[in-house]
Amino acid sequence: MRDEDKPAVLALQVHEEQVPYVGHTRDILQVVGPDHHCHVLTLNDEVVGFFIIDVAYHQNFNFTLDDELGLRAFLIDAGRQGQGLGKNATRALKPYLDEAYSDRSSIALTVNCRNPAAYHCYIGGGFTDTGEQYLGGKAGPQYILRMPVGASL
Repeated sequence: MRDEDKPAVLALQVHEEQVPYVGHTRDILQVVGPDHHCHVLTLNDEVVGFFIIDVAYHQNFNFTLDDELGLRAFLIDAGRQGQGLGKNATRALKPYLDEAYSDRSSIALTVNCRNPAAYHCYIGGGFTDTGEQYLGGKAGPQYILRMPVGASL
């Protein structure tokens, strides 16, 4: 994410019922640290989404594998949802990660058990359900999903 993308990222919104799962971009950006690589999703030069690759994810969660990346705060603007952008973005994620993070073996994420649309989006993008759940989320139990990348190929 470039500095000039920040106003567009701050303008991104999700539907009110999605806020417990992803939050607001202003709050997300306030806690971004050096281990969080922020990315924007664009369509015709318009910022339509956002996500973070957390390179220290494996140091903060006990369900992760050694050197595992984390996908966090993945969102598509409410006005752009339902157009296949989330599905396309998750499908494009693996080839991007294979190149940009070739030294890592996998990426993990958690998705709330009450968020089936997001779950199916990630599964359609190549993530697999580990069969385990993370119970430390504020909005309830979460499925743990994983996808091999880079060094695991």
